[in-house]
Amino acid sequence: MRKQGFTILELLISIVLISVVLLLLLRVMMSLEVINHDTSYASDDEIGRTEMIQNIESDFLENHLNGIEITRNNDSTTIRFLMDEEKVLVINDASITYGDEAYTLKSSNARYDLCIDYEYMDLENDYYFVKLRIPVLIDGENTTTRDDLELTYLGLKNENTSYLESFSC
Repeated sequence: MRKQGFTILELLISIVLISVVLLLLLRVMMSLEVINHDTSYASDDEIGRTEMIQNIESDFLENHLNGIEITRNNDSTTIRFLMDEEKVLVINDASITYGDEAYTLKSSNARYDLCIDYEYMDLENDYYFVKLRIPVLIDGENTTTRDDLELTYLGLKNENTSYLESFSC
């Protein structure tokens, strides 16, 4: 006589296998949520970020950037661009103000890092290269540099050129 049904061992093995598969699926779903979260920020603020970078770098070219001064307070970082027409960039947690325009972050979980990255390099034939990177933090972390604001300038030294060699927070 043959019994139809499951033994306790078969039932236990089935439950363990189903649990392992569910844990793997849960891990995949959580990582997809983080990826989706980062890309939604990038798309929400990409247009404003692009406009701001374009406006600032066109001012560098039109007004001959000759120097940069950076000061940091508890709640903001101020960057003075020494040009024919001097302009100031003020960075707060949720916005950046440049001249008369303010660029605010649309994503509620994103903010600007007040500790910027600054790089100055002397090149051949009296040329120099300046790079400013303003990190964007999502949920308090800089998970990717693609969302950061990066300003660059390649210039020729003259008697008015005045740049910081380095800057640290």
